Amino acid sequence: MTKIINKADKLTFKALQTALEKQELQLALISSKINIPSSPVYNPWEVLLPTLIPSLIGLVLIGFIGIMFGLLFMIAGIMLSSNIVKKKMEQRLYERTKAYLISDYNACNELWNFGGIVLINSADKKLCSIAPEGNWKEFIVLNYSQYMTDKKDEESVKTEEIIFNQEEIKEDEKAA
Repeated sequence: MTKIINKADKLTFKALQTALEKQELQLALISSKINIPSSPVYNPWEVLLPTLIPSLIGLVLIGFIGIMFGLLFMIAGIMLSSNIVKKKMEQRLYERTKAYLISDYNACNELWNFGGIVLINSADKKLCSIAPEGNWKEFIVLNYSQYMTDKKDEESVKTEEIIFNQEEIKEDEKAA
């Protein structure tokens, strides 16, 4: 169900995107909350494959070479994958979550309501908003309101400034 978005929400979402792009806002994940089957960014293969592959290869080695060699391979493979591959999978989860978060306003709200996300102000790490208890819109408005501008509004303000300056010049010329 898509919700009609008002202009204030659009500008707030645009400020979120801009702050993340400029790295003035950091995104942190609580993996235990966001990497579960009901999450919109969950990928079961990333959870299963790091332990499934060494286990299957170990079973094949048990059958062809021997029990001890196969079990040792399984243990070493699972230890290796839990230390090295896990970091890569967490990075992929982070990238996928960030892309989903900034993809559109409704996706952002869905992910925020699900939880497991923390928005952190890069300038002051003590300022943060934790999903779903915190209010991401309020956090963005308080910390990144400078990015809440509409290009049409900026252009009209520039046009008004030019017109105002031209009127001042004309008034100065008349006075002189």
